[in-house]
Amino acid sequence: MFEKLYMIIGSAELLILFILIGKYIYFEQFFHNLRAWYFFFGTFLFSEFVFCFFDSEGELQVVLPFLFFCVLVFLSRRKHKLRGLFLVLPIAGMIFSTIIIPLSFLYLFSQSMNSIIDTYTFWMGIFDIIFWISFILFLWKGKKWRRRFDEVVKNRTLSNWERNLTNATGLLLLIFSVLVLSVDEFKIASLYAKSFVGFGMIMIAFLETSIIAMVIQGNSKTYFQQAAILNEHYLKAQLEHFKTYQETQRETRRVHHDMKNHIVCLYNLILEKKYEETSQYILDLNTQIQQIDRELHTGNDIVDAIVNEKLTNAKKDQIAISIEGKLGYLTIDAIDLCTIFSNAIDNAVESLKDSCIPEKEIQIQFKKQNAMQFLMFRNPVEQGEAAFFFLTTKRNCINHGFGLGNIRMAVEKYKGHMEYYLENEGEQRFFVLEIILFMQLTTKSKQFTTNVTLEKAPEL
Repeated sequence: MFEKLYMIIGSAELLILFILIGKYIYFEQFFHNLRAWYFFFGTFLFSEFVFCFFDSEGELQVVLPFLFFCVLVFLSRRKHKLRGLFLVLPIAGMIFSTIIIPLSFLYLFSQSMNSIIDTYTFWMGIFDIIFWISFILFLWKGKKWRRRFDEVVKNRTLSNWERNLTNATGLLLLIFSVLVLSVDEFKIASLYAKSFVGFGMIMIAFLETSIIAMVIQGNSKTYFQQAAILNEHYLKAQLEHFKTYQETQRETRRVHHDMKNHIVCLYNLILEKKYEETSQYILDLNTQIQQIDRELHTGNDIVDAIVNEKLTNAKKDQIAISIEGKLGYLTIDAIDLCTIFSNAIDNAVESLKDSCIPEKEIQIQFKKQNAMQFLMFRNPVEQGEAAFFFLTTKRNCINHGFGLGNIRMAVEKYKGHMEYYLENEGEQRFFVLEIILFMQLTTKSKQFTTNVTLEKAPEL
């Protein structure tokens, strides 16, 4: 009974390794719903227990992890489903080659590979202990890393050459593993056999390291490409802001130039006791003046440039943006402000533009207390979209711009915190993104903030 239970645990390990490599090396998009995962693993364990009693040789138990991983890839992929089934071979090579390395090392100090395989249970027991300790720590301590990975590289896919190279490397590792295990069957001198196994061990370690290095380099390349696009986006937002500012100043000068004529006209209307005409004239003049100040003002020039550029595009989809509170001077890099505000507003606009919500408004709120700056972005969502959000997580609800991952990275640079959730207000549901930033209050920033406050005081 213990041997059968051990086989089930070993099969579960193999399936978990398949999934981890598929997700973090091949960037496969598996289930996002916890219920789907519970059903998947529940079915797998149930099948293992059934075959445990009906298959005395244990052959089907060994096949089940391969079969279930193929089913997982087939169900998760939107295209190339059949081609995805062949992933099981290179991934199996990566897994088995990792196990082969310690066995190969032991072979260098023994007479034959068969003697090492005879102690297979002992060494696999050590491997099992290491695996489960590592996996538990990964689940327990790696939550923050997994969340960041999901957000930052959620749109990352392997290019054709990366995928071909990874597949070829995995298959080569599988062949090396089989050859190393079968070294006793070659009937060659011990020195040559051990040289071959030693070379194979080095080759396996090199290929596995190369795969990991390639993935890390690809992730870094994706990040810097996004950063370059974001810089370009920020410069464009600044340009649009300055154009709008120039137009506003032009309108202001025009109205100011005509103000004397307006006053004379109003004075004459009052003298002639044409109060109704006077009232209408004032209303028209007020409308004209209000049209001059078309911009949103946050108290921060950089954020003003970004928000007003987004407002221009949002108006095309009948989406309004409202600001509550003031930002003022912030000790935050311009690129980080662009990262936060561009992504947050883009996400909200994309969520609203094709919706049937009658009042499409993005609410932005600012609060500050000492060195702590609070930002909130809030927009309504449809009921169906809200349900979809929780069934498949944020990935499918908000999959626009550069994603929440870049926002989180910018926030964490300032020891901040980011959280997002759904809330109800009557019959309407809202998506809320809350950000807390901690800034260093320098003497210069305090003096600057004081000056801005004094300059703005008369307007209040």
